[in-house]
Amino acid sequence: MVSSLRHPLSVLVWLAMAVIYIPLLPAGAMLVTPALSQANWQSLADDPQLPQALAATLVSAIIATLGALVIALFFITALWPGERWRRLCSHLPWLLAVPHVAFATSVLLTFAEGGLFYQVCTFCSPQLDRYGIGLGLTLAVKEGAFVLWAIYAVLPETRLAQQNVVLQTLGYGRIQRLCWLVLPTIAPALGAVMLAVLAWSLSVVDMAIILGPGNPPTLAVLAWQWLSQGDAQQQAKGMLLCLVLLTLLALLAALGYGVWKAWRHTLPGLSGIRHSSALVVPEKTLSWLLPGCGILCAIVLLFLARHEDVARSFIATSLALGLLSSLLALALIVIWLEWGPQRGAQWVWLPLALPALPIVSGQYVVALTLGIDGHFTAVLWSHLLWVVPWMLLVLQPAWRRLDPRLILTARTLGWRRAKIFWLLKCPLLVRPALLAFATGFSVSMAQYMPTLWLGAGRFATLNTETVALSSGGSIPVLAQRALGLLLVTGIIFGIAALLSRLAGRYRRGLR
Repeated sequence: MVSSLRHPLSVLVWLAMAVIYIPLLPAGAMLVTPALSQANWQSLADDPQLPQALAATLVSAIIATLGALVIALFFITALWPGERWRRLCSHLPWLLAVPHVAFATSVLLTFAEGGLFYQVCTFCSPQLDRYGIGLGLTLAVKEGAFVLWAIYAVLPETRLAQQNVVLQTLGYGRIQRLCWLVLPTIAPALGAVMLAVLAWSLSVVDMAIILGPGNPPTLAVLAWQWLSQGDAQQQAKGMLLCLVLLTLLALLAALGYGVWKAWRHTLPGLSGIRHSSALVVPEKTLSWLLPGCGILCAIVLLFLARHEDVARSFIATSLALGLLSSLLALALIVIWLEWGPQRGAQWVWLPLALPALPIVSGQYVVALTLGIDGHFTAVLWSHLLWVVPWMLLVLQPAWRRLDPRLILTARTLGWRRAKIFWLLKCPLLVRPALLAFATGFSVSMAQYMPTLWLGAGRFATLNTETVALSSGGSIPVLAQRALGLLLVTGIIFGIAALLSRLAGRYRRGLR
């Protein structure tokens, strides 16, 4: 580490990361302090909402996590490897570009009481969802696309595809090839991704506000409500709920890891027993199934939206936060990958693996201490804590796949490290950098809690307005706000995809 700090850029990037990640320290202190009081625990235990909220949280989180895993593994089993798999992954941005709030809003307007589905199916009636089943299913579809995207980034397709062909030639079925070949290869990356999905499902607030359950809500929404109050006792109960969420995350993650290890021990080795699958897979239909959910979401919102201009201030604020946070994070990540530590930086992923509520509370404490709460700079700074790790998750695999032979050849020609970085590595990373930028923009657009707390309610975005209208507003206006959120994010994704294609075409012309 000492040697890495000799370069001036190393010092700057470490300072920048420290500024972004410093809220993790007060967040930890805020979690521990209320837990030392028995009276706080007794007050939390006496709350009548707690059992039902706990049940709804567990049900929705388990459905979301297992559902996303099942969806991802199903599509891998059915389509990988081949042209249909690559086509599916190229179409996934159609769903990834849809913000969580916009997707949840379209589900609400379709399946809620008086929604489009029940207007068509007049003899049906919506069932009361007290356990967050609808929330879990919606999260499963949305996060399933993300899990597939993450697997696509780490799957060594060429080498693994050759081994898959060998097993297929020997007569082994799709399920056998998945269990014996694919899962052991992607297990470390898949485990990290599923931990992030579980943490997000446990602590999601905006989608839970939109889809419910409402009375009582999930633990995350309940903690959000208590932390937003001025009463010290209620805030203490909110922090204890955050600690409960963290404990649930640890227990569920340990349970999942234990199930994985037990399953691996029971899995027999390759043998002569072959279970070939006679199932005919509609590959063309499957390759469009998940992206079609994003297209359907846009159609629903477009059908219900009131066709009038959206307040330009919402769009301007959303664009400013998204573009600035993504650009700053992209510059920081590229410098971090080149001049940062090569090992021992697992703490970078903590915002993805921890519930968001205590982290936002830590950010708020830091902002209050510095006197910057309610400023645009504070909101922008708060977004970076989630934009940076998400963008790093996309860009780091591409960075590690850079051909070391090219770097060795450049060093043999006498190129210095800075020249190799600017003239060799950066051009090769144009396409993944554009994808990372689009991902960071969508993550920034989805930030609800940091925008409200750090902005002190002074900076209304398309996301915050959509969530506010979901609790009781005009349906056309709600659909309009969600559609505006979808269009802004989709346009940025489209521009990034277009530039990526142009960059790829230019690189092919150089060969």
